[in-house]
Amino acid sequence: MKKLWTKYKGLIFPILILIGIINTIWFFTKNDISQEDFFNKAVSDSYNESYDGIVKRKFYLKEGGRNVFILEKNGITMQLDYVYENPNLYEFIKVGDTLIKRNGTNSVIIKRSELDTTIYLKFENLKGAELYSEKNEHLNN
Repeated sequence: MKKLWTKYKGLIFPILILIGIINTIWFFTKNDISQEDFFNKAVSDSYNESYDGIVKRKFYLKEGGRNVFILEKNGITMQLDYVYENPNLYEFIKVGDTLIKRNGTNSVIIKRSELDTTIYLKFENLKGAELYSEKNEHLNN
């Protein structure tokens, strides 16, 4: 065995390195998710969620880099993460606003009691949204 090892020593190490490189490439290609697929999944999750409540608190959670709202309705609180939304929307929403989001839509209703105003954010009306919805496999379940 020792004779065999010394004879093929120069060949075994390159083969092991090649096997390691192939396994590494295979692992990353198998577990890689494209940015488009990641975004499509986020849109699908948002489309299928529902919430309704008054914003009692809002804060930035450094862990994960998330903008967080604490909503309350009828004594029940829930945490709402605005991970994928524009930070300007997070800044626009104030403590005391009521947020309403229904399942099966990407629209959000903001009721601002201090101004006696209702704001409808209808993301379905954006240019190209209909074409995007047709092509997004997560929205066509």
